[in-house]
Order: sequence, then structure tokens, then C-alpha cells
Amino acid sequence: MPHAAAAIWLTLSFITLYFLLPNHTEKTVKSSRIPPFFKTYNIYCFIIVIWVGFFFVFVNPLSALANTCLAKSTSLTIFIAMVLYLLFIKPFMSSLYEMLKPVLPEDETQNDFIRARLTAPIIFFPPVIIWLIFEDLGINEGMELMSEIKTLTVAPLFLFALYFLSPRLFNWAWKTQDASPELIERIKELSNKAQAKIAGVKIWNTFKEPLPNAAVAGLISKFRFVYITDYLLKIFNEEQLEAVVGHELGHLRLGHVTTYLLFSINAILMAIIVKSIIILYFPYFYVHSTLSYVLETIIFILVFAVTFTALARHCEKQADIFSSIIAKKESFISSMYIMKAMLGSKPKWLPKWLLTHPEAEDRIENVEKTYVSQIDSLIKPSNNLRISLFVLAILLLVLAVNPVSTLFKLSDIYDAGQLGDYKQVTTLSNSLPEDLHKHPFVLEQKFRAAFYGEKYALAVIVSLKAYYGIDLEPNYFCLNYYFW
Repeated sequence: MPHAAAAIWLTLSFITLYFLLPNHTEKTVKSSRIPPFFKTYNIYCFIIVIWVGFFFVFVNPLSALANTCLAKSTSLTIFIAMVLYLLFIKPFMSSLYEMLKPVLPEDETQNDFIRARLTAPIIFFPPVIIWLIFEDLGINEGMELMSEIKTLTVAPLFLFALYFLSPRLFNWAWKTQDASPELIERIKELSNKAQAKIAGVKIWNTFKEPLPNAAVAGLISKFRFVYITDYLLKIFNEEQLEAVVGHELGHLRLGHVTTYLLFSINAILMAIIVKSIIILYFPYFYVHSTLSYVLETIIFILVFAVTFTALARHCEKQADIFSSIIAKKESFISSMYIMKAMLGSKPKWLPKWLLTHPEAEDRIENVEKTYVSQIDSLIKPSNNLRISLFVLAILLLVLAVNPVSTLFKLSDIYDAGQLGDYKQVTTLSNSLPEDLHKHPFVLEQKFRAAFYGEKYALAVIVSLKAYYGIDLEPNYFCLNYYFW
């Protein structure tokens, strides 16, 4: 069946890429109709994702590795999906380029257009693959449900490393170059005024795309950079450029990068606590399956997105005010009008509470209505927020110790159960809180240990306790000596 499904999938892919897509492109070009960029791009990406999904549903390529440790490898699954996505993205983006060519910059080549579409995958794919590899290594050892907790416990370290190495990732994705000595000197003067030290200034290659933007990355000043798109340098005057860079320096001076990191760590710690409590005290609500894993991930992403975007909008407004202080307010407002004209408004279907940046009108109104002349008035609330997040992280860490340590005891019980050591399973289970002695997982490991240890009568007694609540202790039958 997988071979037949693979043959059908490949045949339909060939027909789509070499007949249907070229014919659609040719008809659109001949009609002189320019399709809407974002709508067409999103439709193309959706088609690719769905088609790659069909490949895994009907072909199931990992079935060929059923007898190996790679059979359950999430990282291998995602890696194959990413490779397929990249293989499909080129012909689809080539089609989009041909249809949009009349309105694209004359010097933007097809390779430039495709490379611009790959910047986001280059930023996100490597960290995702590395994290999933780490998860796979955890799944192949010990109790399966503990692997998720173990990987979550090291997630804060992974996040810290990701934030620390983000400049290297951006340099690669955006194919950056060092700015001119004059521009570096001017930006460093502004950074000294903002008291936000940077290591340098990089020119962000937009591959001929009309993208006026800037960014900052790096946890410590020695590896911290300001990124400015080449297009922004073309259309903004010096004062507008200082206003945009001043906004980015505001993120550094107000500690927003650290704030985002602390918030992310708190979200992970909260996830650890919630998941641990469900496993320990509501085990019948915990179903370890691919579907439950996907649902947990979706819920986490939704909750994180709603709360993080609220924090991000707050920080963006602070950075806007910071920029209006160290640069001219009028320059910031004029730069926002240009950004709005170039980037357009948000999609109508996207609610404001999911935006990481407030809309241009809201940002302009916020700056115009805010009368702040001293940076210190922004620093204090920013510091208070960061301290609050740090204190919350310590509190969550303390709250996580007990449930996580209990789960590690369950992991030890699992190991003893696999060895058929009933005595060790019982000793370890007795060290748990009393309300966990009848935990279904504990009883399951007692049964496993008794059965593997060929103590079949004891296995029956444990089964009665687990499924029917009949508590028949072995010593009631004077069988201690035989069983132990």
C-alpha cells in the first residue's frame, strides 16, 4: 500500500509541477492580470503544506524503518517534510515571480525572489530540527512520558542558547554585510546616546524586495548587532533612519530582549507544572499519543501567542516613545507613515490581539499623546516588569521541584518494572505520597514486575487492585515468603 500511494503521490506531483502549474502561470501572464501577492503566496504555501501532509498520511515513509529507533523519530519526519517543502517552493515561487514580474523591481531576478521567500525557513528550520533531535534522543531512553518532561526541563537552556546565537542565524538568513564605516560610526554615536552598546551594524539583504525594516539581536553587547535593510537606507533620510534605529536601540536599553527570554522561560516552567500535575493527579485525562501531543502543542502555542503578543505590543510602544526621545518625534512619525504605505495594513481576518506590533495609526497616536522627555521614566517600569518576570520564574521553579522530582521517582519505578524487580518497585512506590500509591502507572509497573518475575499470582492480585479496586495484599494470604 505505501508503495502504491507513493507512486500515485509522485505521479500527481509530476503532473502538477510540469503541466498544471506552468499552464496556470502562462494563462495568468497572458491575461495581463496581476494576482494579489499575499493571497496567492499564502494559497501556494497552503497547497504545499497540505500536499506534503498527504505524503506522510498515505505513504508513511518511516514505515520502512519500523524495526529501528528511527521509526518514531519526529526530527526525521520534520526533516523530510522540510526537504519536500523546499523542493516544492522553488517551482511555485517561480510561478509567482512570473505572474508578478510586471510590478517587481526591474533588477530583481527570479533567484532573488525565491531567496527572499526562504529567509523565514532558514531562521526557523535549524532550531526546530535541533530541538526535535534532542527530543528524539530523550524518547529512546527510559519512560516515554518522562521524555517530554526531561526535554522541557532543559528547554530554558535551549532558549538561552538560541537567543545568544540568534545574530549568527540572522547573518546567515539575511545574508548580511557590514555597514559602511560612516554609518557604523553614526549608529554607534546614537547607541552611546541611548546607553545601549552594540558590537556593530549589519546591512540586511532583502534581495531587491521593497522592505523598509530594522532589527536588533544579541544578549550581550559583544555579540549584539543592529540590522538595517538595504531598502530602508535607500528611502529614509538621516533623521528618519535615526528614528527607526532609535526604536531598535530602545529595545536594548529597556531590556526587552531579556524580557522576552524570561517570559518564554516562564511559559515553559508553567507548561512543566501543568503537565506534571495532570500526569500525577489526573492520569486518566492524560493520553500519550500523537494526537494528544499535537493538541497539547497547539494549545501551548495559542496561549503563548496571545500572551506573548500582548507583551510584545507593550514593548513596541515603549520603544516608540524611547525613539521619540533620543530622536525627533516628527522623524519617527514620518517614518511610520512611510512604513505604513510600504507594508500596508494587517489582513482583515487577523485580530489586533494577535499582532506583535500595534498598527501604524495606534503607534503614531501613542507617541503623539505621550509626553515623556526623560528615558528614566521608561527604564523604571521596564526594570520592574523584568524583575517581576524573574521573581515569577523563581517561584515557578520552586513549584516545579516537587512534581518533577515525583515524576523522576516514577521513572525509577518504570526502570525497576522493566527489570522485573517487584521488591524495588514496591519500595520506590512506598516512597511516593500516599495518594499516588494507587496511581495507574504504579500499579501497571507492579504488574509488569510481578509478571516478568514469574510471580503470576501476585500479578493477578495487582490486576484486581488496578481494574476492580479489590485490595488483596499478599500478606493476607500468608504468601509473603513465596512472592518475595
